[in-house]
Amino acid sequence: MENTKREFIIKELMAPDFIQIRGNEVDLEEYEETGRSKLKVCLPSKENLCIANVDGKKTDMLFFQNDRSKSMYKRVDHIIFEHLDSRRWRLHLIEMKSSVGEGKWIEIKGKFRASYLLAQAIAGMLELTVSDVVMYTAFEKVRFNPPDTMPAARRVRTGIPAVRMEQEWRGENFGLNFGERISFIHLPVQMERNREGTLEGNLTVSICKAYNGGETT
Repeated sequence: MENTKREFIIKELMAPDFIQIRGNEVDLEEYEETGRSKLKVCLPSKENLCIANVDGKKTDMLFFQNDRSKSMYKRVDHIIFEHLDSRRWRLHLIEMKSSVGEGKWIEIKGKFRASYLLAQAIAGMLELTVSDVVMYTAFEKVRFNPPDTMPAARRVRTGIPAVRMEQEWRGENFGLNFGERISFIHLPVQMERNREGTLEGNLTVSICKAYNGGETT
């Protein structure tokens, strides 16, 4: 990385192993009540910064509002800063779930928003220029059809543009609310359960896969 200040902050000022320098293969693990998940991430770059198990580390920013509906104290499972070149980095936010429905998807989007702001703060400290942002949900099962006993789940609040969750999930019209709806890339990553009951998946990042222009819709 050739940045003495950045390495000093990571090694001498941050908690041990909060950020790890990783190669082009990063093995991520997550434990839920429903079991264990493993995701192998393959990156073009040989030198990347990884914050694994972010949701279990002390990353609270106490100046954020403590309103549960805004999810400002929730985090995704993993954050990776992919080193593109001497100036640019690509941010990967990764959430791992065994199953995703309407309620979980709303929760995941809240985690993405809070974690994106956290990642921006860390990037500022480490003087990382983030040019691209990609958000992923690694999953086994997904279903967005609400049951008949939940008619409220089918309503759209007045004045809010209707965006189908299925479209957001597929990345066709995914965005987060920052006062205006800002578009991001979202990619679902299918995982499979092995004989031991562990969910396993693979994520291969291509050299020019992602571009985020920060367009609003």
